[in-house]
Amino acid sequence: MNLPSFVSSFKQSRWPMRLALAVAAVVLLWLLGWLAVPPILRSQGEKLATEALGRKVTIGQVQFLPWSLELSLHDVAVADLEGKDALLRMRRIYIDAELQSLLRMAPVVDALEVDAPVLRITQVVPGQTDVDDIMERLSQPGDPQAAPVGFVLYNIVVQGGAVDFVDRTVGRTHEVRDLRFTLPFIGNLGAQRQVKVVPRLAFQLNGSAFDSTAEAAPFTESLHTDASIRLKDFDLSPYREYLPASLPMRLDAGMVDADLRLSFEQKPAPAVQLSGVLRARDVRVRDAAQQELLSFDALEVRLAELQPFKRLLRIEAVRLDAPRLVLRRDGAGHFNLERNGAKAPVPVASKQDPGWNVEVGHVALRGGQLSWQDDGVPGKARVNLRDIVLESSALSLPFAHPMRFGGSLQWVGEDAGTQAAELAFKGDGTDRLGKVAVSVRSLPLELAAPYLAQWITPQLGGVLAVDAGLAWNGPALMAQVAGLGLDNVTLSCTNLSGCTESAPATVAMRGKQSLAEIKHLRVEDARMDLVQRSVRVGRISLTQPRALVDRSADGRWMFERWQVSHPEVAGHATQSGAAPWSVHMANVEMDGGAAAFRDALTAEPVAFTVTGLRLRLQDFAPLAASAKPSAVSLSARMGVGRADPGRLDYEGTLGLSPLQAQGKMTAAQLPLHPFEPYVANALRVDIRRVDGSFRGQVQYADTPAGPRLGVQGDAALDDVRVRMAPVEQVEDGARADAPRMRRRGEELLNWKSLSLRGLDVSLVPGQPAVVDVRETALSDFFARIIVQADGRINLQDMLKRTAAAPAAVPAMPPVVAASAPAPGGAQDAALAPVIRFGPVSLTGGRVHFTDYFVQPNYSADLSELTGRISAFSSVPASTGAAPEMADLELRGRVEGTASLEITGKLNPLAKPLAMDIQGRMRDLELPPLSPYTIRYAGHGVERGKLSMDVNYRVLPDGQLTASNKLVLNQLTFGDPVQGAPASLPVRLAVALLADRNGVIDVDLPISGSLNDPEFRLGSVIFRIIGNLIMKAVTAPFSLLAGALGGGDELGSVSFAAGSAVLDEGARQGLDKVVQALTDRPALKMTVAGAANLEAERDAWKRAQLQQSLLAQKRRAALRAGQPADEVKTITAEEYPALLKEVYRRSDTPKPRNLVGIAKDLPPSEMEALLLASIPVSEASMRELALARGVAVRDYLASRQLPADRLFLGAARVVPPEASWKPHAELTLATR
Repeated sequence: MNLPSFVSSFKQSRWPMRLALAVAAVVLLWLLGWLAVPPILRSQGEKLATEALGRKVTIGQVQFLPWSLELSLHDVAVADLEGKDALLRMRRIYIDAELQSLLRMAPVVDALEVDAPVLRITQVVPGQTDVDDIMERLSQPGDPQAAPVGFVLYNIVVQGGAVDFVDRTVGRTHEVRDLRFTLPFIGNLGAQRQVKVVPRLAFQLNGSAFDSTAEAAPFTESLHTDASIRLKDFDLSPYREYLPASLPMRLDAGMVDADLRLSFEQKPAPAVQLSGVLRARDVRVRDAAQQELLSFDALEVRLAELQPFKRLLRIEAVRLDAPRLVLRRDGAGHFNLERNGAKAPVPVASKQDPGWNVEVGHVALRGGQLSWQDDGVPGKARVNLRDIVLESSALSLPFAHPMRFGGSLQWVGEDAGTQAAELAFKGDGTDRLGKVAVSVRSLPLELAAPYLAQWITPQLGGVLAVDAGLAWNGPALMAQVAGLGLDNVTLSCTNLSGCTESAPATVAMRGKQSLAEIKHLRVEDARMDLVQRSVRVGRISLTQPRALVDRSADGRWMFERWQVSHPEVAGHATQSGAAPWSVHMANVEMDGGAAAFRDALTAEPVAFTVTGLRLRLQDFAPLAASAKPSAVSLSARMGVGRADPGRLDYEGTLGLSPLQAQGKMTAAQLPLHPFEPYVANALRVDIRRVDGSFRGQVQYADTPAGPRLGVQGDAALDDVRVRMAPVEQVEDGARADAPRMRRRGEELLNWKSLSLRGLDVSLVPGQPAVVDVRETALSDFFARIIVQADGRINLQDMLKRTAAAPAAVPAMPPVVAASAPAPGGAQDAALAPVIRFGPVSLTGGRVHFTDYFVQPNYSADLSELTGRISAFSSVPASTGAAPEMADLELRGRVEGTASLEITGKLNPLAKPLAMDIQGRMRDLELPPLSPYTIRYAGHGVERGKLSMDVNYRVLPDGQLTASNKLVLNQLTFGDPVQGAPASLPVRLAVALLADRNGVIDVDLPISGSLNDPEFRLGSVIFRIIGNLIMKAVTAPFSLLAGALGGGDELGSVSFAAGSAVLDEGARQGLDKVVQALTDRPALKMTVAGAANLEAERDAWKRAQLQQSLLAQKRRAALRAGQPADEVKTITAEEYPALLKEVYRRSDTPKPRNLVGIAKDLPPSEMEALLLASIPVSEASMRELALARGVAVRDYLASRQLPADRLFLGAARVVPPEASWKPHAELTLATR
């Protein structure tokens, strides 16, 4: 069809008109809409919006293009709550609708644009804003029966937006700028419901860029959504005010970058998944005190998957760079992480909570630092950890497979100049099974000092290095130390006097303030099972450990004084019922150990040093209830002061439960005297020095029945020096009686060497103790023996008496005191110790004797004592027999001149005591014994020597038989001493006892029973000597009995009654007297006759008659030319004639015959008459007594005794006595 034809046809048709009408109607409608819609829409829009929002809504301008269905609203504003300002302003809202909206009866918008929206929201109080009323109106539920409104929107754009959030609660305004939101499409009509929408949102929040995109199907059943969120340089500081005030920290600064992907799906089950990368930079956090708490340069978390509904978290990697954490604890014990000084509650997981599944591929921390500042301890600890590196991989919770981890750090103290310690660890495992290895190098122990300061005063120093491991398998936890080293360990005290007592005994310390030091400590192959509570150590080695060990006067050891007192915590419960720990050490080694020991608890402090300590222990289990004894080797040197130290070595075994030891011990010159103060309470002596030595075997075991001890070897006590305790150490009650030497603390005992060779000691519970000594030697010994003022010997007072006994002062010093054996039970006798001694030798002995019992005091020295004792024992060789006696030989000198010899047999261990001892002493100078003679005789000795032979024999029944033969040569006593306790006629005694050569030979036999408590040998001897002297006065001639024979009759010359003629017996007795006086030229004699009138009347008459008869016979002899002096006797044949002649010549009245001539009488009658006629008077008796004295004197003179030694005493007529006999008395005196 050509154009003219078409035009012609169109003109003729009706359609043109219709079309024109339609066009006109449309144009009219458009015109009407263009003119009417804007004002109507503006007025109704403001009204409806105001009603819907409850705020005044204004629209500045409305433009509508009906031909394109484009609507533009300009300057739209929503007033704020007060109506003074705009809450929301939008410069333009542009809507481009499609005509199909009319066909579909649902909005179909081709474009929706909002330009420059500005929203201002104000938060007045926390949780309340000025748009809460609007939100409440908009949140009103609609009609649940109404069908959802269909729509289709394309090209939604919000651009140039801004949001101001004014938060009056914190005084901050948050700004959102450059807000842009785009959504290309969204619709729910028909097929459009399945179309995915792709919105995008971007803005600047407080200057930080935020950008996000998404892809979603919001109108499908699954609601599947995928979103991407990107945040760059997000500054966290504006939001620190929103952190809860209860948090113990405050955010100071921080930047966050994020690139996240979010996936959401509603059906078939709700699912949310988040992944992406989160980064935090330059984060700084302060604690509640506005001090530094936490900071780091960067934290990056690569999130692989987070599904909260499935409780699943998978992190690909976590990296933290240069974190710095500062932890503090104040003086009250509050941490800077605590909220308001209170500990944060620990959340308790619900038992029904299934828990999260967490997997982390790799965790890395680089350049970390941790600063620990603790003011809660006295030392205010400061510790810095730097260069912290941590790495972990394959982490899963719950653990599905082992996690691998490792790290390292440097540990330094507050002093930056100190060497940094290094720690590294590496391991793998799960919560049920795993292991970790730890290595520490150069860790200073001073870091622990502030914490130890709350428990102990001294400071700890040193360096620790350790290689250890920890393994766990379920509840089993095992720690292993491959190697641990401590170097230059010190325990020191700034104020040394406050930590230890000053001690003269000390050891060299590297530090002047050190209390203990260890140069090296090594632990190898140690294993600890915390479940089984066991520790196994392969080797422990200590090098040069040194310590000051002391105990103060109040009984506290140094470690007790080190402790800082703390109040007891009420309710503190200790673990009970747990299995005891077991510790086993395969090898323990110590070399170069030293210790200074001081114990001031005793009156005299105990102080000594131990050096060169060397110890080896094998298989040692100190806590085991029962364990095999450990092999032990010990060597040490022990010294006191500047003297050479002794040495102790032990090689054997040692067990602690029960306590037991067995091995070889060697001790050489080990000082024992430092331990004397421990037994000083039982001693009255001061042990100045004792060096002990031993070589042999020892065994000890603590058995249920009691301790068991065995000792075999050679022992010695050398360089022993014992002094009497000074008076200050004597009991208060005894100080006044302490002799002078005790006041000075003079020597009591000492010896060079006491050797016990072949010593064998056995102590077995329930059996007698057995002591065997094969050979004993004592050399260069000295003893100080003193008779004290109370008569006791000082050796008796070496031990303090436990109970006070009434003191009795003996009249004479006790030399040997006998005591009755105390009765004991059969059990005591059965358990009496069995003691056996082999030969005992003595050489080089000295004894210094002093007697304070006499005044003035006496002293003597015994020297060059040498001797031996053969073997002896406390038990017999066979049952029922008496213990064998030992041979005794002892020789020496007294006062350097007199020889001394003691021989015999004795057994000092025998019970009862038995001995047979002979003693010999020659030429002892007597003048030093003057104190004794002055005390007991009143005269001092000017000169003289003593020799003696004694023999003491004691039988098992206690009977003593002793002989004491004394020989005194040239004994001369001085003048009487004024004020002496006694005065005896010692000069007379000497004159009586001494022979012509000045020698006195006296034998003093003694006998008695040692079982008699009253028997005292010394008292007996002195009593005999005293009696001997007293006899010089009472019975002087009895002193001559031993030399002359006879007895006391030598002091009296017997006469026939009434006669003064010496008979043969009298002459023999006088011959003995003559001999005695001849041998004793210092004596003189007085003869005194005695008569008794009554006893001698008849006898005197007969004697007178006899004299008359003799006179008659002499006259007859003269007449016959014979010598009259030869007439001595009258025979029986001569008697009658002589009697008759005397009768004839006498004036006696005679019987006469008748013529006055005397009658011849028988002899008897003449005798009677003559006797009756003889007168008797006292004068006659005195003459008789004088005649007797003269007869004795003349006889003695006739025996060549000088006349100047013979004196006639006064004759005496004694009163009648029944036992009186006629005699003449002889009296001796010194010239």
